[in-house]
Amino acid sequence: MENSFQTSFIPKKPIVSDSLNREPRSLFLWIATFLLIISIAASVLLFVYRIYLTKQKESSSASLLLTRDSFEKDTIDELELFDRRTESAKQILSNHIVLSPVFALLGEITIPSVQYTDFTQQTSKEEFLVNMKGVARDYRSIALQADMFNSARGRSFGDVLFSDLTKDKNNNINFNLKFSISPDLLSYEKNILLDQGSASNSDISPSPLLEGLGDETQ
Repeated sequence: MENSFQTSFIPKKPIVSDSLNREPRSLFLWIATFLLIISIAASVLLFVYRIYLTKQKESSSASLLLTRDSFEKDTIDELELFDRRTESAKQILSNHIVLSPVFALLGEITIPSVQYTDFTQQTSKEEFLVNMKGVARDYRSIALQADMFNSARGRSFGDVLFSDLTKDKNNNINFNLKFSISPDLLSYEKNILLDQGSASNSDISPSPLLEGLGDETQ
């Protein structure tokens, strides 16, 4: 009996080409590589953009600070200038004096039988002194006038002193008068600014007082 075998060259399964197996893998690799490159590039761009934004923020903050400092400096300078001017104005007002209230008060407290004929002033930082000359009808008139200076109405006048009393040929009494004046009575701020109604009387007009306060002596 002869041994026999049959050989077939037709494969039972289809033969798949290696090139066909590698093509999907290669396409997937390219896609993955492209996506990776895109991701890296996007990350780099985001990082660079973040650095740019940070620098822009720092630059804007520095510019804002400079602007604010400049604005504050200008404002401070203006406020300091205003404060200096205000203080100067206050100092001028506090040092400025007016004599019209003095003459007005003298006119109120001077009795009819006394007349003033001369007025001089001495001003210092501590006080304001007045020297006056006058004539009275008699010694009694001088005594009454002294009482008027010492009354509540004459409280703005201090250290009142009548001196050098002499009788003239008409039997009238000539005298010298010296006294100090309260700063409140001379204050421009207290007598003018607080009483706008008397602002028109701020000019010094001593002539009526020097010509004669009260009636002429007889």
